[in-house]
Amino acid sequence: MGGHFGAPHVHVAARLLAALLIATPALAGEPPSKVGSARLAAARALVSEGEKDVPRLRDDAERGALRNLARAQAAVGDVAAAEKTLTGVPSSLPDRQNTLVVVQAIAVAYAATGDTAAALATVRTLPALFVQGQTLEAIVRAQVARGDVAGALRTAASASAPGEPNMTFRLMRVIAEAQTRAGDRAGAIATLRSMPLATPDPDVETQVALAQVENDDLAGALATARAIVSPNRLALNGPLAALQAKNGDVAGALRTAEELPEGSRFGVRELAISGVVAQQAARGDLNGARATAARIKDAAMRDQALVAVVRAQAKTDVPGALTMARGLGDRTARVSAVQAVVTREARDAGVPAALQTIASVLEEPAKSAALIGVARVQVERGDGAAAWTTLGNVTDPPLRANAERAVALTLARTGDPARLVELCRRSADAYGRIVALAQAAEDVMKSEDELRRPSGVVFAAAD
Repeated sequence: MGGHFGAPHVHVAARLLAALLIATPALAGEPPSKVGSARLAAARALVSEGEKDVPRLRDDAERGALRNLARAQAAVGDVAAAEKTLTGVPSSLPDRQNTLVVVQAIAVAYAATGDTAAALATVRTLPALFVQGQTLEAIVRAQVARGDVAGALRTAASASAPGEPNMTFRLMRVIAEAQTRAGDRAGAIATLRSMPLATPDPDVETQVALAQVENDDLAGALATARAIVSPNRLALNGPLAALQAKNGDVAGALRTAEELPEGSRFGVRELAISGVVAQQAARGDLNGARATAARIKDAAMRDQALVAVVRAQAKTDVPGALTMARGLGDRTARVSAVQAVVTREARDAGVPAALQTIASVLEEPAKSAALIGVARVQVERGDGAAAWTTLGNVTDPPLRANAERAVALTLARTGDPARLVELCRRSADAYGRIVALAQAAEDVMKSEDELRRPSGVVFAAAD
């Protein structure tokens, strides 16, 4: 489940405002030691609100919500409370997998505090190597998140049986991924290069190349990609093309993008060309970006690519950008583009000017999305009350509900959970309230990077 803070069904790389519900249980979140005191206090306040409803659970089925609560308690660092809550989960509940997820979360919470021994002891209580492996992945991520890369590598080294290094290799790749997400791309590459492989592994080399792309090392990424002898190499063409365009080599970027098959099920070539368009637009080459977008034959995907052009044009020409946005044929792209224009105007010319522009927008959900863009700016400027009032004028019910939660979560992540508590308490029964409050607490603890991932989360409109 989930929704979008902005245009529906449009995933864009953007500075995050907030997130909604995750689709699956997540062994994620930043360690409490790395979270600011106000944000941690807000997450713990949400957990405390959930704890108040525990006596109101009416039967064993409803007591399944205790698993959600225990996972949230572990996420905020209260491992003892999580273990105690877990004992209240009725043994009659058939879905044992969900209980295992809570045990995994407790193991990760131990790792987040630096108690690796307790974390590993908890892992050993879990059945099946597959489940243990999942938990070990989350443990090494937690170790990297708290800055203990050496400890994570020790955990990885101890995970495999003698002569069977597969688990160690798997965990080293997870460690490198975590290092990349933490911004340590050079460290990630060093971790991958230290794997004692008899021959180059295409998957590992692909991961190295992606880290090099993240590190803006175009020459290194191209060299690594060219050495990969596997169809998997094509997965690099999109990121490589974007980096080439970012560095001004549009012709090279297009050659890279157009190595990909056209009209595939997932639109890989079209998406790669869209990445080139976005980079050209960001560099101010709007005419070049339009010409590149014209190479995309699929009309809807072409319009999606042109949203980046509209967004860039809005920095200097709001009327022209709005005209272009309204002229896009794809409804989703049109909504996203209108929102981008109004959001930029709210930032640069002020909220009153943006609201005046919105008055001329009659189409829904474009008008609602534009109002959400204004609310985003108001939240960024610290005026949560004004943002809430603005959202009251959003007429599209799903967008309004999702945006309200996004704004409430943003406020909670700055230390004010009152609005988020209010939304969670709209559930009619204790079960629903506990589940909502527990999820909210976990969302507050997540990093912005985690909240950007396409797992039912909310993406704000791009800048």
